[in-house]
Amino acid sequence: MVGTINVSDIYMDMLGTLPREVKIDLITKLAKSMKDAVTPKKETETIFAHFSSDWGEGMSTEEYADMLRSENVVSTRTVEDW
Repeated sequence: MVGTINVSDIYMDMLGTLPREVKIDLITKLAKSMKDAVTPKKETETIFAHFSSDWGEGMSTEEYADMLRSENVVSTRTVEDW
């Protein structure tokens, strides 16, 4: 068609003047970007990901900490408050 601009042809005209090493680098980057676009990104799992439930069953942080301090204590020691 007359007057139709093909974007890939314009890019090829520009890229045709580049050195071979730069072309290879661009090919590598383009292939990687296409692979990244197709491959779903795996979310990195934090070490705290499995601790999302409420262990304190509605307790405040201070109440929960006090409960933990008071349970199963063989010898007592002083723990400073928050």
